[in-house]
Amino acid sequence: MMSAAVGAGPDSSARDSTGSVASDLHPATLVADARWTTRSERINLLSISLGAAGTGGAWQSASATLSVPIGVSDVLFTISGLVWVVLLGEYIRHGGARWSALQHDLRHPAQGFTLAYIPIIGMLFAGHVSRFGLEAARWSYAVFAVVAGLVAARLLAYWFTGTLNSTRLHPGYLLPVSSGPFIASINASVVQWPKVADAAFAIGLLYWLVFGTVILSSLVASSGMPVQARPTLTVLIIPPAAGGLAWIAAHPGPVDAVGYGFAGLLAFTILIVASLLPDLALPTFHTGYWIFSFPVAASANFVIRWSHGADLSGWQTVSWLMLAAATLFWLALAAATIAHAFRPTRGTAQ
Repeated sequence: MMSAAVGAGPDSSARDSTGSVASDLHPATLVADARWTTRSERINLLSISLGAAGTGGAWQSASATLSVPIGVSDVLFTISGLVWVVLLGEYIRHGGARWSALQHDLRHPAQGFTLAYIPIIGMLFAGHVSRFGLEAARWSYAVFAVVAGLVAARLLAYWFTGTLNSTRLHPGYLLPVSSGPFIASINASVVQWPKVADAAFAIGLLYWLVFGTVILSSLVASSGMPVQARPTLTVLIIPPAAGGLAWIAAHPGPVDAVGYGFAGLLAFTILIVASLLPDLALPTFHTGYWIFSFPVAASANFVIRWSHGADLSGWQTVSWLMLAAATLFWLALAAATIAHAFRPTRGTAQ
């Protein structure tokens, strides 16, 4: 996600009676704040890795239903993995491996949920590589699933004790407690652990209903989200898309009534987000736009699987259109990100 979108960093400046920044700040405090800011930025950028993995998942589904080459999916997962390793290494290098720093990051009301990126992406990898070795994939999946569960449980414990102000609620908080369990359920089915898939699905469904209701109530009752936070509304798409995929993965064959129910929920949620698009646009491009990538990829993945299972008339055409749209969207974001990274700075322009 984006740090600007979900809250500002710690206020490390103290001002005197004239309003100027005080000069007696402890150097250790400044260093700690700077390191937290860097860790936060690196974790937020994991949305790039998640977007690549999500698009790779759509291509993996297309390889099963449309017989497209699996190599495209492998390339996307490789890109996702490289980004994941580099950013995780940066997070650790700036103090993320220390228990005190990890506790601080988890407790942060605006950024704590973003740590769920790490195990969620790991579970997606485990599912993708299961075709090369089921036992190794199962072990990897188990490790990341346990980490995802610990992160979600720890976050819920903090939130239940009043550390989360209701005025700061936004759909991003659904990532660890609802979307994460649904993704765990999908990949449990992939590694052939059906009972684990059922358990994870139940967790995701419960907390989607609970936190989804709380978050929507907060959004309706509040005076409006800050402009920089509005793109997080696209995260509302992930639970019905991931939940639908989890159900289809656990119940292969013709789509049943529950599958049709998830299709309706996803379609209606996409309509809501599409109606909000004029309000979601930001003045200039920045890497926070990657928050859109996984919802788009997950939606395409669901439509590919659902249209095939429902034997929808023209399902091949629908699947190709969804796959092309998700891929082009990912490529556009990648190109814009590269251009943004190499743009001339103000000093250079002068």
